[in-house]
Amino acid sequence: MVKLISENKSLPLRGSVLLFLALNLLISTITGLNFLSSHENFPSWFGPVFLVAIGLLICVICFYIWQLPPTLEIVKPPTGYEVCLIWLLLVFSVICTSALHKFFPFHPTVIVYWPEIPPRLNILKYNFILTACSLLVLLVLAVLYSLGRRSQAMTGLVILAAIMLVPNDNCGNYFNLPWIKWMGASPLMFMPNSVVILIGYCGLHGIWPRVGIFLMAAINACVFLLGLGHLTKVVW
Repeated sequence: MVKLISENKSLPLRGSVLLFLALNLLISTITGLNFLSSHENFPSWFGPVFLVAIGLLICVICFYIWQLPPTLEIVKPPTGYEVCLIWLLLVFSVICTSALHKFFPFHPTVIVYWPEIPPRLNILKYNFILTACSLLVLLVLAVLYSLGRRSQAMTGLVILAAIMLVPNDNCGNYFNLPWIKWMGASPLMFMPNSVVILIGYCGLHGIWPRVGIFLMAAINACVFLLGLGHLTKVVW
């Protein structure tokens, strides 16, 4: 029988998690509003699909902001199976996101492509480094968690969720253009990853772990399909 966490234990880094959820909420809302003025540049079927998806993402973020408890009182810790699924989905989230850039830097031709990146897109090199390092960091954090260094692993997740919101993409597609005009680069590519990490953080603390697993898988799948849509030129 699963033992309840009965002591009045504060949720670690609750303020930081709320802050980064709020930033994700802001970025998602701005993205939805920006899309309304550029939807004609995409296939007619894509507009409603994207607006529904971004609307659901906003609802998910609001749900976690609302549900994030000040303490872990009467919260059940996740089962071992749930913990494994959460970490697996955290790792897969980076691979799914790399589909937006043709699976670079994990594609073997990255060695050839890297020197050919034009100076105006040099920030793309940072993007590739962030992608590779994010995957490596998540694997390291998963190992730390499994070795009982849970506090360090959880803190690492929150830090990574914050780093992923730093603008890191200046590819001139219609999603990024408004952000590029405002700040020179877009935070959109890894924004869903940041949300997935924060959901995973909550799940690992026993906050709706099963719901979190479903939502993490759904977000990963949507990002992967969007990446395939870009890769095949079906969407843009």
